[in-house]
Amino acid sequence: MSSAVQCNNCGAMMTPQWDGRVYQCPFCKTQTQVAIGADQIAAGMAIDLANVDAFLAKLAGALQQGFAERARIRAEGAYVLAIEIDLDHDRFIVEREGQAAVARHKKMVRGIALRTKTLALDVWFSQLTTALATHANSNARAAWVLGQLGHPQR
Repeated sequence: MSSAVQCNNCGAMMTPQWDGRVYQCPFCKTQTQVAIGADQIAAGMAIDLANVDAFLAKLAGALQQGFAERARIRAEGAYVLAIEIDLDHDRFIVEREGQAAVARHKKMVRGIALRTKTLALDVWFSQLTTALATHANSNARAAWVLGQLGHPQR
């Protein structure tokens, strides 16, 4: 659910565009981009941390849709065994161990893990959604800026 965004130029209420992050003023045509939050990503995934099978399946599906180039999923049919998400300086790994899931976070520099922590699943998921939001916002901003090059502001 998007919140109301007021135009900084004329004060009118802006309307969200196709991606839900860029808003445009219907009067003066000013555009602005709002950041997506980790809570929005978590709510969009609607993941149940109590059920490991459902958690891994739902997370794998969400990552395949939104971050396919960053996620590696190991599965046997629909049964997900492990997920690894590479977000440059952060690598998130969750692996099935029996009926439980073990979640790890690695801090990476130039492809080398400086620190690896095993985390509780809820803490890991919170850190993952925060990192995904940061990644999505930085890339969306870069794409928007590049899209504005060659289109002078009026």
